[in-house]
Amino acid sequence: MNMRRVTIPQLAAEAGVSMSTVNRVLSGKDVRPETVQHVLAVAEAIGFYGAGTIRSRLKGDRPKRRLGLILQQEGMPFHHELGQRFRACSDAREDVYILPRVEHVEDLDPLTVASRLRELGKECDAVAITYADHPAVNRVIDELTSDGKPVFTAVSDLSANSRAGYVGLDNRRFGRAAAWYASRLENRGKEVAILMGTHRHVCQEQREMGFRSYLREHAPELKVLEAITTHESDLGAYDATSDLLRRHPELTALYVTGGGIRGAIRALRERESGKLPHVISCELNDDTRQALLEKVVTVVLAHPMEELVTKLIDAMVDAVDREDWSRAEIIVPFVTATSESL
Repeated sequence: MNMRRVTIPQLAAEAGVSMSTVNRVLSGKDVRPETVQHVLAVAEAIGFYGAGTIRSRLKGDRPKRRLGLILQQEGMPFHHELGQRFRACSDAREDVYILPRVEHVEDLDPLTVASRLRELGKECDAVAITYADHPAVNRVIDELTSDGKPVFTAVSDLSANSRAGYVGLDNRRFGRAAAWYASRLENRGKEVAILMGTHRHVCQEQREMGFRSYLREHAPELKVLEAITTHESDLGAYDATSDLLRRHPELTALYVTGGGIRGAIRALRERESGKLPHVISCELNDDTRQALLEKVVTVVLAHPMEELVTKLIDAMVDAVDREDWSRAEIIVPFVTATSESL
């Protein structure tokens, strides 16, 4: 393998420009944007050591926007992926130089989350948050809004009237779609269970509402058990699922509306005998993909992560650039995955 460093003359030759043009691109001097883009593309393709410098120069010519995002624990696959995609989509934005700030809050106490939101709001032009509805958090949203800082909710809406907008699923419809599967898959019993992370998450409350509403209308023979809270943890979901399998051996379906799917999968794999209930998950990640292939999970209804993040960033940038921004509701369609669609 040739490990020699690519030189400026080599970059100039590959890009079909003069060495002086490459030097001007590297120094940030006046060069047409399309030329800079072309030189950067070639530099990245051939591994030129100064590609990062060119990229920084290119971004320096664009308006800067500081966007913040508050998420739950980074150890939760959904929130980990959401944070990664927010950074990647921010970096890929070509018309605006976005400086993303992603904060994973490990302590989900409402006062802690409210404090982090306040601090991040002071440092950014706009912020977004994925969290459970709580007066302490809503109060900070009102404070930031009064200071001219738009605050968006993502994935799960909040009740603060001053929020700039919501970007996510139609969660009631999402729940009804899950119930459609629960009522049409092979009947393994007459009972259906729901695992919720917390009732304070508006999105999960709406999913439960839609799920129950559909079954009440279209499958009244199925009994929906009282929803069990897992506190968004794998251990909570493991304990809840193990208990359900023990007390309801003919459970026909299990709908996991929030965090903890890894714990539920673990409990299902440990069952020694009897048919497993159909499992409907709201997260598509490495664990649920493997569980789909093993027939432990039946179907996944999930967020289109890239589209969700792209539209969230678009809305945040638009709100910063407009003085008269008003509340926007941006609904993205959910995606469906089964063992045969992976």
